[in-house]
Amino acid sequence: MSSLKTTQLSFANYLRDPNAHPAPEGIASERLQVYRDLFFNNVCGFIDNAFPVLHSVYDKNAWLALQQQFFAEFPCQSPFFLHIAEQFVSFLQHYSLKSADPVFVAELAHYEWAELYIGSKPNTEPQTIIDPEQLLTTPLALSDVAMLAAYPYPVHYISPSYQPNAPGELHGFLIYRDKQDDVIFVTLNHATLLLLHQITDMPGQTLTDVIMAIAPHLPMLTPDQLQLAALPYIAQWAAQGALVAAR
Repeated sequence: MSSLKTTQLSFANYLRDPNAHPAPEGIASERLQVYRDLFFNNVCGFIDNAFPVLHSVYDKNAWLALQQQFFAEFPCQSPFFLHIAEQFVSFLQHYSLKSADPVFVAELAHYEWAELYIGSKPNTEPQTIIDPEQLLTTPLALSDVAMLAAYPYPVHYISPSYQPNAPGELHGFLIYRDKQDDVIFVTLNHATLLLLHQITDMPGQTLTDVIMAIAPHLPMLTPDQLQLAALPYIAQWAAQGALVAAR
């Protein structure tokens, strides 16, 4: 390894965690501190802005410790500032909770990140709008700027005054960007979550195909009843751009 690369690696390691790595030789400690403050504060600023609810349920010192651990340990792969929030979510998926952490930290972070992700995701390829008269025969797919998510906590209700302490039933969401570029969150029940999960997993099926696939999981209704109940949802989501015709 060249002397330049050695210096760069030493510099980067020190900026990440000065308690675990020696300072690179030949650089004044005051200058090193300026650089570390600059990098760390920039990362913290993006995390604070992307996760306001998660930030609000943390003690100040515990939140700072969480950010410091992320900054020191997680091997971020993207050079784009916009991806810092996504990298933070990935970090939390494998993070070992401490006594100061809420049990729902990973789930709430993902829920908050979803808005940023859908709001900024490119949608460059034209997608075929579903003809309202052909809802039953059109092969269905989720829009490129839509996603499904489900969490064992009521993440949409969490706040400083309400924090569940144990997982429970799944709470499902359809999250999409509408034709006005607003990000919309739709709370799903068991049936609509099954419906959209089938469309997401098996794009290209017609509504009739989807209903036949999920009918065994909803034995209290006949396939005809399920289809009749599903049609208004499919029509609404198609009109708003969450569902499109499969390519």
